[in-house]
Amino acid sequence: MMRYGFWELGGLCRNMGFGGGIFMMIGGLLLLGLVIYVIVVLTGKRQTNHTVPVSTVYQDTGNALNILNERFARGEINEEEYARKKAELRR
Repeated sequence: MMRYGFWELGGLCRNMGFGGGIFMMIGGLLLLGLVIYVIVVLTGKRQTNHTVPVSTVYQDTGNALNILNERFARGEINEEEYARKKAELRR
């Protein structure tokens, strides 16, 4: 007697035994890991290296001089320190 349909499928699954379930579970976990990885890569913030050359650091002395003047006006630094730092900035 030949069995068709459901009985054939049942025999096929029965022959796979416990090992078939493990392979399906591992495949599902790998697929889930791949989806999570893609989401993290697409939404992750990429850090760029924004280094400022040394020459541009010393070009903007106007802002530093304004800050120095404000600190002197508030009394945070004394006249001696103000004069020394102002001379350094003008170099």
